[in-house]
Amino acid sequence: MKVNLNLLMLLSIVLLMSSCVSKKKWTQLLSDKASVDSMLEAEKNKVKDMEGKITSLEGAQADLQSKYDTEAERAERLATEASQFKMDLESSQTSASEAMSKLKLNEGQLADLQAKVGSVVSGGGFDLAPRDGRLYVNSGEPILFNSGSVRVKRSYNQALENVANVLKGNPSLRLIIEGHSDNVPVKAGVAYADNWDVSIARSKAVTKKLIRLGVPENQLLPTGRGEYVPVAADNSAEARKMNRRVDFIVMPNLSSLMSASRP
Repeated sequence: MKVNLNLLMLLSIVLLMSSCVSKKKWTQLLSDKASVDSMLEAEKNKVKDMEGKITSLEGAQADLQSKYDTEAERAERLATEASQFKMDLESSQTSASEAMSKLKLNEGQLADLQAKVGSVVSGGGFDLAPRDGRLYVNSGEPILFNSGSVRVKRSYNQALENVANVLKGNPSLRLIIEGHSDNVPVKAGVAYADNWDVSIARSKAVTKKLIRLGVPENQLLPTGRGEYVPVAADNSAEARKMNRRVDFIVMPNLSSLMSASRP
């Protein structure tokens, strides 16, 4: 039987190579391969984990961008509203000034009103002070407020009772209750937007107290002038104290004034 020479040579080479690698070395190579495979799998898991974190961070970034865009829109809207509020406030101040100017009297009208009201108010222990075309009622002690406060102090109870008694005894007498503030800006987070609000709140506090003392609502007109009509122009502590006040002003009979002004 003829034996293929080439096949014999190949078998010889394989047997020779097998004899060159020992079983121990082969086992070590297999162990090293398993270790490398394990490390490769661990690295693949790390890459997968990092990819997950990147996806999560991209989602968080998109969420933050969305929130930023929303806040930016909100800030822009608030800025627009603040600008509109400022315009409305300026318009209100102008309207209030115009309304108050209509209540100013000339010297003859002021003297006539003072003569009519003088005897009534003097009976309650008050006097009248004409100033800037209006007739102020002086109660002896001005009603002042602590900084930022709208609470009427108890020490003014007697003065307000005297005002209430005069008003109740004279139904035709009407008073403007005019609140004022100093020029210190209102702190953020308080109940009032600005000094205009504070002055109106002070006026309303005194008005409500007079109503509780029995004065009919139609004899009282609460209003506020903010810091725009100070009695003391300097910015000392004493000046600011005197500006945080409520004034009582005699309301003239507008219908009679209108008829008197007609030609």
